[in-house]
Amino acid sequence: MKKKIGLLSLLILTSCSYNTDFYIFNTTENPIFVTYECGPNGEVFVPIPRIVEFDSDFEILEIKKAYEIGIESKSDSENKIITCELKSRQALWIGNDINFSLNDPNDVLILKENLNELKVEQNGEKLFRVDDRYVVDFFETIDRHTVGIKVKKASR
Repeated sequence: MKKKIGLLSLLILTSCSYNTDFYIFNTTENPIFVTYECGPNGEVFVPIPRIVEFDSDFEILEIKKAYEIGIESKSDSENKIITCELKSRQALWIGNDINFSLNDPNDVLILKENLNELKVEQNGEKLFRVDDRYVVDFFETIDRHTVGIKVKKASR
C-alpha cells in the first residue's frame, strides 16, 4: 500500500503541465509597429505586454522595459488596444497559457476569443491586418513553451 501511495505521489508531482508564452517576433531589419486588441475576457493576453530580445533560435535573451508601449481603451467596449514599436530582433510578449497547443481546438478557440485584431506596419505600410477569425493562421509553434508570429519583410 505504501508503494502505491508513493508512486501516486510521484506521478502527481511530475505531471506534464507546462507554460506556453505568446510572442510577436520582428525578424525584419527595420522597426515594426504592432497594434492588437485584447478581448474582454483577458484570460490569455495581458494588458501590459513586455518587449524582449531573441536570438536566431528564438530563445529569449533579455526582458526590457517597454517604454514604447501605448495602451488605450476602446470607447465602445471593454477591450484594450495595445500599440508598440519593435526594433529588429525584438519580440513582444503578449501573454501565456498553461498546456497550450495550436493543435487543440479548445486552445485555438481561446486564442480567437482573446485576440480580436492584430495589425503590423512597417515604414508606414501595412504588412498585415487580421481579425479573430484568421489570427490563429499567423501563429506557429516555436517550441513547447513558445508560440508566436514571425513578422517577415513584406514581399513585393
